[in-house]
This record gives sequence, structure tokens and C-alpha cells, in this order.
Amino acid sequence: MKTQAPKIRLVLLPAVLLMLGACAQAPAPPPEEAPAAPVRLEVAKRETFQPELMVLGTVQPGGMAEVTVPTAGRVLYPDRFAAGLIAGADVRAGEVLARISFGDADADLAEARLRVKGAESEVARHQRAFDAGVEAAVILASFKADLEIARSRLAASENRLGRLSLRAPLSGRLIVDSRIAPQSEVAVGMVLGRIAAAGALSVEGRAAAADRDRLHAGLAVRFGSEGHEAGAGTVREVAPVVDAGGTIKLIVAVGDPAGLPGPGEGVEVRVALDRHEQALTVPEEALVVAESGSALFVAQRSQGHLIAHREAVETGARGGGRVEILRGLSPGDKVVVGGAALLAEGDPIAAIEGGEGSEGGESSAAGAATPGGEAGEAGK
Repeated sequence: MKTQAPKIRLVLLPAVLLMLGACAQAPAPPPEEAPAAPVRLEVAKRETFQPELMVLGTVQPGGMAEVTVPTAGRVLYPDRFAAGLIAGADVRAGEVLARISFGDADADLAEARLRVKGAESEVARHQRAFDAGVEAAVILASFKADLEIARSRLAASENRLGRLSLRAPLSGRLIVDSRIAPQSEVAVGMVLGRIAAAGALSVEGRAAAADRDRLHAGLAVRFGSEGHEAGAGTVREVAPVVDAGGTIKLIVAVGDPAGLPGPGEGVEVRVALDRHEQALTVPEEALVVAESGSALFVAQRSQGHLIAHREAVETGARGGGRVEILRGLSPGDKVVVGGAALLAEGDPIAAIEGGEGSEGGESSAAGAATPGGEAGEAGK
């Protein structure tokens, strides 16, 4: 037994050494630098800028007339408008659009028609008796007089109902805000519809009170959205006072109505404001909006790398997808115009190849992201 103990110790010693080596913690790899975010840059410079103001407006006809109920009763329509007045339908002046019926007038008309029919029958009977020589002429004359009285009363009843026929006061297109079904009870003064007269159109818009100083007569206007234009015009009038809703009214004379919706319908009004000379502008996508206000990310160099620096700015007018920067930006600053929404203060960035702000090492995303900044330093 004593001769075998040294052999056991010799066998166990290498195994213990192996276990101790395996338990030893390997050294941690050196930390890697955060990858640079690819962005598109634009060099800020002063240029002539055409601002634009977009408001909502309503197309107004050259003239307008209302079809109003003159007395209470039930509304009836001609065959053309059997289910009620139709918005957009063309009507001509004098055309009957509806008729107001009430019990007394209908009863009077029915009674007058019966009286005429009875008087005609009596006159015919006495005419035959007179022709046969069995009746005096004076008797026939009295029945003829009764017939004339009955016809006069019938004409009066029909004239009374005629005055309750609602006729179009002018030719144009119907505007119906709420269709009233036939046989409905209507009250005095109720408006069944309006008629937009043919002729020169205008557009009435509402702008914020803060934009009053920028608006004046003579400014050019385009209707519709970008890429879907619908006519053009000129600002004719701007209200001098602010209304109760905090807006100002502007009237636009329509010069080109091509594609413009019908009277009473809404349309976008894009007013070309006075040009701004030597304005600093950026694409709208470059703005980062938060509770603290608007900001931009400007590319700055730090230790051989480009980083994003957040700069608070004050914005001005907008137009053509760009926004004017009044404060917080200087000519020559390299603004992040693509990818700004994903950045935070101090994030490393790499300018995408071909951007306006790309210069040297900043034009290559791969070069700017090279550890040590060798590519960036070489491109300075």
C-alpha cells in the first residue's frame, strides 16, 4: 500500500492543475465603439425662399338664392324630384321645385272643381231644352251665369295654390344641405335648398389671426394639394378684423376654375406669400419637434468623428416642403436632413455618399465609421 500512494498523487496533480486552469476567468475583450448612424447632410445657405400658406376654403358661386317655404303645410314635389330636391341638379328660372299643400286650400280647390262640373252639366241640360223650344232664354242665361261664377271661383282656388308653388328664382345648380322627404310637414321660413347661380366663382377661406400681416390683396393662389392642383386665382380681399373664432376671412377670385369642385364644397387654398430674400431653410423632415420646441441636428466633429449635436431653433414660414429657420442655425452648418428622427445628442453619425454636405471623409459612411478616425482625418 505504501508503494502505491506516490503514484496516486502523481496522477491527481495534473488533473487538479487542469481544473484550476479551466476555472480561471478569461480576460474581457476590449469594448467596441458604437456604430455610426448613416444620415444625409445638407449645408445651410441663404437663398431666395417662396413661402406658402395653406388654408381651407369653400367655393362660392357668382350669386345665391334660397328656396324658402312661405307657409306651413306638407311639401310635395314634381316628378323630377319625386324623392326630394337633389344636390347638384341644374334648374332653370321659373321651374317648379316644390309645392306646399294644406287642408283648406286643397278642400277649396276640390269644391270649386265640383261646382264647375255641376254648373256645366246644368247648362248643357238647359241648352238642350232651349234648343227644343220648351225653355225660355232667360232661364238658360241664368244657368250660364252660375257657370261663370263657378269657373271664377275655381280660378281663384287654383291661383291660391299657384302662389304656394315654389319656383326657382334663377337658373343655376341646387345646393341641398338636408333633403326633406315628400309629404313632410314644413314650417314657415324653412329653407328647402339654395340655388348657386352660374357665373364667376370665388373661394372664401379662413386663416389664423397670426397670419394677417402676411396676407394682402394680389397674392397668387393655387387650389388643391401638391400634385393634385385644381385651378388658380388671386386674393381679392382680406378682412381687416379678427372674428370671434380667432380667424380672418379672405376672398379669392377664381381665375382658372379647371378641376375646382362645385359651389358649396371645400377646397385647399395655397397662397403664395411674398418672397423672402436670403432665407435659411431646411427640409421639413429635418425638424425634430418635442414639447420643448423645434430642433435640428447639426453635424460636428469630435475626436476625429462626426457626432450629432441637437440645436434648438425658431421656425418661420413654410413652402415647397421646406421651412424657414429664423434662429438657431448659421450659414455653413451641416444639417441632418435624413434620419434625424432616430438620433440623440452625441450620437456618432456617418454622412451618406452623395449628400450635399458630404466632403472628404464625411462622404463615406464606411470611412467615417473606421476606428481611430483615420479615414475621417484623411478626408479633412
